[in-house]
Amino acid sequence: MIKALFHRLLPSRNRPPSLLEESFCKSSCIFTDVLRDIDTGLIILDTTEKKVFFKNGHAVKILEPLHAAQDYEGLAALLCSDLDPLQQPGRTRSRQTIIHYEHRVLGYTVYKIPGDQRHISIFIQDITDRHRLAAIDEATEMMNNIGCLFSGIRHEIGNPLNSIKMALTVLQNNIKKYSPEEIDVYFNRISGEISKMETLLKSLKNFSMFETPRTSDVDLAMFFDNLMQLLGADIQAKKVAVRIDIAPDAKQIMVDPRALQHVTMNLLANAVDAMTETPKPQLLVRSQSRGNVILLSITDNGCGMSEELARDVFKPFFTTKPHGTGLGLVISKKMLTQMHCGIELVSEKGIGTTFHLTLPKSASKAPRGDAAIGRSRENARPSAFAC
Repeated sequence: MIKALFHRLLPSRNRPPSLLEESFCKSSCIFTDVLRDIDTGLIILDTTEKKVFFKNGHAVKILEPLHAAQDYEGLAALLCSDLDPLQQPGRTRSRQTIIHYEHRVLGYTVYKIPGDQRHISIFIQDITDRHRLAAIDEATEMMNNIGCLFSGIRHEIGNPLNSIKMALTVLQNNIKKYSPEEIDVYFNRISGEISKMETLLKSLKNFSMFETPRTSDVDLAMFFDNLMQLLGADIQAKKVAVRIDIAPDAKQIMVDPRALQHVTMNLLANAVDAMTETPKPQLLVRSQSRGNVILLSITDNGCGMSEELARDVFKPFFTTKPHGTGLGLVISKKMLTQMHCGIELVSEKGIGTTFHLTLPKSASKAPRGDAAIGRSRENARPSAFAC
């Protein structure tokens, strides 16, 4: 490939090449041999002449058993269905695309060569085995989580039920002996235990919310402007200083605004709770552009967590709050995963906590997040932040 390009750049075919040109040609041949032998498929398409400019042996090995077309039209139809992101200024690569083709799973990324509007490069791999192992790992983890979830449910519901059963037994045996005041004590205890179970059931209902995310373009600046209108009174009442720094190049994302609202409200509520004993509580929300994703950080200067505690925060029913269910972060992580987002925790005891969310960038420049979050705000309860 490089050797062919080199010959095109030679100033004259009628004179012998210089030592520099010969050295460059030898280096180009070595580089071309490396590209031919790497264990990643490489295809270069000439979009002007509509032909395959280069294809290494691994690419041939991947495509031949699939009976996929080997000419330009067939490869373009199979691997170049979505090149719109490459038309945007500053974009030189597409997102990794995974396709299922004749019982195989292929992963590929399309690159635009800087300064060359004619050729595009495609790196392709057969990830069938990796995909299968990942599916097995995911299924195993899911079964472990389900087992942990049911164990937690049995414990969280079993304790209130036992308490209710004991209270009713005592009342049944002593109803004629107790005064109205003593009877009220037992009924209040029963009512409190029933409230605990109701709270748990509401959390479990949230666990199944947004099973199929409805993603749309969301402007983070508008999103947090609307969210702070919803939560501002609660935050101000607790004297928390809030700073929101949404970078101009890091605000357009593709998510389900309802799910993102649920997640951010939970994280903000946790942050405010963690700053209860902080003399000057401060909350920072910041966004940064990181390639194809936006890094959204929510930082507080609260009590922080030890390393041991930080490792357990995403486990079902793990909580440090007296009346917490331990499902808030579990549900948040599930919602984010369904939207191809990530969440990480960085915390230091006595210093504070930061949650980092990785959110996919929007391919469109037309924000629709304002209307979406507006609809969510109309349906939200004013006390939702305290939940």
